[in-house]
Amino acid sequence: MRRRTFLERATATLGGVAAAVGVTGTVSATQNEPRVAERTTSTLLAGTPYETETVTVDAPEDGPTAFVVGGMHGDEPSGYRAATDVASWDIRAGRIVAVPKANRPAIQRNTRKNDNGDFNRQFPPGSEPNTELARALWGLVADTDPDVVLDLHSSKGIYRTHESFVGQVVFPSSVDPAPGHAREAVDTVNGRVVPWYMPYHRYKHGNLVDGDAPLLMHKVTADLGKPGYLIESTKFLLDPRTAAHWTASLAEQLLASHGIERREGGDAR
Repeated sequence: MRRRTFLERATATLGGVAAAVGVTGTVSATQNEPRVAERTTSTLLAGTPYETETVTVDAPEDGPTAFVVGGMHGDEPSGYRAATDVASWDIRAGRIVAVPKANRPAIQRNTRKNDNGDFNRQFPPGSEPNTELARALWGLVADTDPDVVLDLHSSKGIYRTHESFVGQVVFPSSVDPAPGHAREAVDTVNGRVVPWYMPYHRYKHGNLVDGDAPLLMHKVTADLGKPGYLIESTKFLLDPRTAAHWTASLAEQLLASHGIERREGGDAR
């Protein structure tokens, strides 16, 4: 969705979803100085135990819109660290709407679940989300009308190496062009970011997300029909800072493939 179209719609709907909006910076350009993206913040579910910051990065040029979420599970630090990084970027065109720490109570406790269970199992496709927090987050996704969605996670092991763990993998939605872009991003990050001496930590292309489970990305696929990616980086022999960097690198490659390019050398203001 184009940036200015969203702004018009969001003005009418923001009050029911978020409060305490504050512009953190506006930059005017000169002839010799490139314009940078503007960064604004708001609060989702303000005044409740689940309140959390949302960040919008608006580039000086119109373009596609991305929704980026981290911290669905509180014990997955590389996901919410990478989402926080993405929310600080300067971009050339389009917009990014980010919720870096979606499940703040679980993050504060360093637990997978909050008091209502597993947050990323509360988004049944075709039905209303199960909890207040899930409904608020889904409402923000729907109002954003994104062209692409990224959901950033961590895992304890490595996909197809450790049983029941899915680290080092990108699960794309079944909506084109997500499968092809996922393969390209995996190949790029494996070649440029993951060290050659860590072959077991090379990312893989996972199964397609087709809308048959009550996860956020499945609901994006089934209900919105939009391309999206669930990224899982491992904790196995990898410190959270490095895992977050690798996750953010994948996010950068995937967003660029959808026309949202990061501008080097500066953050949004």
